[in-house]
Amino acid sequence: MKVWLLALIGLSLSTSALAEDPNADAEQNVYASQLCHLVSSEKSTGTMDSYVTKMKAQIASGQSEFDEEMAQEVISGWLQLGEDERSQLRHNQQQCEQTVMTQFQQED
Repeated sequence: MKVWLLALIGLSLSTSALAEDPNADAEQNVYASQLCHLVSSEKSTGTMDSYVTKMKAQIASGQSEFDEEMAQEVISGWLQLGEDERSQLRHNQQQCEQTVMTQFQQED
């Protein structure tokens, strides 16, 4: 009986540890929004480094801590889209954010 109880507690703790941070979604949305704002005025697709640099400057000016790894994951989602889709999304901020977040979540 004790073995089952310990196993159940261990499973419960490991599941809790794997649960996603509720603040992570909000942070991911911020990065997706920043990226979509950046791309809305561009004529051609930038590079990972150029987007990271621009996002770092934008987020730092808002006095938030910049999470480069998360920014790169969000940017990677954008770069994986086809050029035609990116071109259409540049003109629709809300759709851009939703699509980038979908791409980001598929990578997880």
